[in-house]
Parts: sequence; structure tokens; C-alpha cells
Amino acid sequence: MLVRGGLLVERSPELPGTRGRPSPVFDTVPTGATVLAVDLAVEGFRLAVVGLGGRVLSRHEWPWDPAASTEQSVATLVERLRGAARRRTAAPYQAVGVACWGIVRGRDGFVHLAPNLGWRDVALGALLSDGLGAGRAGAGGLVQHVVVANDADLGAVAEYRRGAGAGARRLLYVHSDVGVGGGIVHEGTVLGASGGYAGEIGHMTVDPRGVRCRCGAVGCWETEVDERALLRAAGVPDPPEPASLAGAVAGVLEDARAGRPAAVEAVRIVSTALGTGLASLVHILGPDRIVLGGYLADLYALSPVPTRRVLQERGFSAEARDVPILPASRRADASFLGAAEYALEPLLSDPAAVLRPR
Repeated sequence: MLVRGGLLVERSPELPGTRGRPSPVFDTVPTGATVLAVDLAVEGFRLAVVGLGGRVLSRHEWPWDPAASTEQSVATLVERLRGAARRRTAAPYQAVGVACWGIVRGRDGFVHLAPNLGWRDVALGALLSDGLGAGRAGAGGLVQHVVVANDADLGAVAEYRRGAGAGARRLLYVHSDVGVGGGIVHEGTVLGASGGYAGEIGHMTVDPRGVRCRCGAVGCWETEVDERALLRAAGVPDPPEPASLAGAVAGVLEDARAGRPAAVEAVRIVSTALGTGLASLVHILGPDRIVLGGYLADLYALSPVPTRRVLQERGFSAEARDVPILPASRRADASFLGAAEYALEPLLSDPAAVLRPR
């Protein structure tokens, strides 16, 4: 079935010189099934074509129009996806996977809140499915189906299957650039709540007298550890353009490496806050591995001691105190690869039910 469907190709086996008939050897065909994987970021959206095996075949990036409404932004996204889908109509299976920073209902891709995008109550999954004719074979449909999920959940999937989380029994993935998100993978399954909302660890309260968060609450963890928190601790004003934020953060980290006092102190403050949140999560979730993505990987590599000190002070068991903390290995591609894995699940779990004769 997989060979006939164009997903696998049989190749000649290597002959090691031993007796017996060699077993057949198969390779995946990356273009046999493709996912249009989208990462919705603050400054714009990235679109990658990802094939079987996690191979990124192409990628493009577009900025958001700051004057556009949410409806206009979604329409632009649909237009870009339609163009990409038409160029890949030869693939026997094509799906769309979207990674969105925000509170996303997994079962239908409803975006309850994406504060960094300014989106609230957007039926993104339904809008994309309608715009791309998902599932309408022979009637203008361009893709089999559309999935929309939380960016950090998808990053957790990518790191678990193809990155630093491989082999973990219970993985806690924490990602931060603008905001903080998390995903928990337990024995291969992403843990979620019954309504599809889970892993919003950036909005757990760590300081009731702290800074007001973009979600409207006060003292959320992300106000203590994300990129803007580091700039605030270093006395560096937010850049006027969202695209310049990463450069400003990189400058603070470089100053800390050079030993400049204000930057060193800012890194210490944020690294300590990182440890405070991780200590609570370790006690609640009991991970056997933590993977840090986004700028947190660089922050921890530069200054691991304050984070580990908090875990040592607060951990009530050796496992809690000494849980391994690793940098994400997929980094910029984590959301793309996670979205692709998620979108390919119906095909890989039951190819006979999904594939049509070529």
C-alpha cells in the first residue's frame, strides 16, 4: 500500500556476504506526502513545505500588514496557502499544519486567544479548511485536512520525535521568545485538557504583585522570563519593531558574555525566575527531561547556575533536583516539524483509509 501510494520506494539491499535471502529495504519518498507547515509569529508568518521524514523542502516568510484586521490577515494566509498547495497538487497526500502562539482548541483549531497577535475567538481551523477546500476531492479541494495547534505543543512533538527529547518517558518542553509556552509529552502522547487547552505554563502566576501580562492578568511567568523581561531587567527599552526584538536580546546576552554588569545581573534575575517556574512544573508534572527552546536555550547555556540553584533548593527529591535540562536541537524548525508530524498522523496511522489510487 505505501509503495503503491508513492510514500515508500524499495531499493536494493546491501549484501553483507552472509547466507539467506536479504530482507527488502525501503526508503521514504519525501515528496510522496507533504505538509504545508505554518508558524504564526508576532512579526509575520513562515510557511514551509515539509515532506515525509521531516525533510524541509522549501520555506518562505512574509510580514504581517500592521494595518490589517484579523480577518484580512487570515485571508492573506489562505491566499498564500492556496498558492503553495496548487504548486504541489501531484502529491498523493497533502495537508496543512499550523502552529499558533496562543490558546488553541486542538480538536478544531479554534484560537481562543493569541495575545501577541492581537487575535481573540478566531475559528482559524474552520476558516482555513473552507478556504482550502479541505477534504473536497475533485471539487476544488486542495488539501486532505487542516490542523491548528499550540506552537509549544508542536515544538514538544518535534523535539520528542526528532530532537533532544528523544527517549524521554515524560518530556517537558518550554519555549520562549515573546511569551512562554510549554508542551508535555508522556510516552509519545501530548497531554491536553478535555477542552483542548493545556500547557499554558507562561500564564501561571509567579508574582501577584508583578507586571501586568498581555493576557490581562498580573504576575504571569512569561512577564518574568520572556525576551521583554530580559530587556526590562537590563534597562533596555523595547524596540519599536517586533522584528528587532531578537537582535536586542542577542545584544544583552552578548554583553553578559563580555561581563558587563547590567547585562550579567539581568541574566541572573531572569535565570532565577526560570528556575522558579521550572521547580513548580517539575513538582506538578514529574518530567524526566526538560528541553528549552527559543532564546531560553541560549540563556540557560550562558547562565545555568541560578536556574539549577533554585531546583536544588526547592526540589523535594533527587529526581526533582537533578532533572536533566537540555537545549532544543531543532530550534527554528521545531514548530514546522511538529506541525508536519501532527498533520501526517491520519495518514501514518491508517494509510489505506486515507490514500486514493494514483
